[in-house]
Amino acid sequence: MWLLGGSFAASIGAAPRASAEEARPEAIHLRFEVEERLVSQCPDRARFVELLIAERPRLSLAPDGANARSFNVRIRREPKKGLAGEVVISELDGAASTRSVAARDCRTLVRALAVVTAVASDVAPTGEEPSAREEPPAAEEPPAADTPPIVEHPPSAPPAPTAPARETSRRRPPGAPRPTPSITLGAGAGTELVLGALPRATMGYRGYVEAQRRLGVLDGGVRASFAFARAQLPGTSQLNVFVQTWTARLEGCASRRLLAPLSVEACLGATAGAYHSYSDGVAARDDVRPWLTVGPGLRTRWHVGRAFHAELFGTVSYVPTVYATVARDHTAVSHEVPRGIGEIGLGFGHSFDLP
Repeated sequence: MWLLGGSFAASIGAAPRASAEEARPEAIHLRFEVEERLVSQCPDRARFVELLIAERPRLSLAPDGANARSFNVRIRREPKKGLAGEVVISELDGAASTRSVAARDCRTLVRALAVVTAVASDVAPTGEEPSAREEPPAAEEPPAADTPPIVEHPPSAPPAPTAPARETSRRRPPGAPRPTPSITLGAGAGTELVLGALPRATMGYRGYVEAQRRLGVLDGGVRASFAFARAQLPGTSQLNVFVQTWTARLEGCASRRLLAPLSVEACLGATAGAYHSYSDGVAARDDVRPWLTVGPGLRTRWHVGRAFHAELFGTVSYVPTVYATVARDHTAVSHEVPRGIGEIGLGFGHSFDLP
């Protein structure tokens, strides 16, 4: 009769242990691969893990060598079909299955793959050994006819743990990497054709620094640039009258990726600096006047690899205060700045994510 009581107590004690094992978060092996030509436009592995943990907060990444399921996420471009992704799941018993997803842009595709991976990881893995609660209970021995039955009262079993509710506060589980900030810094330089501000169209030079932040489909950012340009007043061979500008421009921009390597960026900004006219031939008047313009700009970028890009840009600006430059000789040649001016240029830049 003691056998009956002991077997029943062992069965009761095994139930909470099995339930605790079910409540324990699963750890998986994760591999994230992106086709080389798509690296510059796709979110990286850290961003994918951040989206995955947001969908299934109790999930964690298994250390190397651990016995866990493997999820291999691949992103590529298919001819005439756009972007395609797949999740290859390797079970503990060696079986494999594949989930496929297609999308028009890589950010949408990565988000969809994160959802697919979260759903697939929530399915119970195959190939595991049966748990202790599946063992058949020990056979009961019937009481002897000539002895009174002995009633054993087993200890009260603790309440079985309930399944954890979906976490509303998306806390980072142990072992998961911290989400990386979606801020990108950049710097570059270029040359531009200056139209209207100087006595004749001339080439100028511009350098810039910028910061961008991901805002869903669009990227928002600010850009500060510094430029110099100079041109001679025509017909002043004796006085050699020159006009030059030293300017700084601050812009707020919004950009969006179009095709795989291309993005378009629209900006609105203001330019301030110095408008300097002088004579290089004889001692004459040297004028330095304030310079201010406001107006929109448009840029098209071609992304080369992960961090480099080439850009074609243009701006149209309104000049609140215009100036006239006049040669003080017999020619009396003059140039008056129009109300509307512009620049068209080509530049190159490098960008990098904050750590």
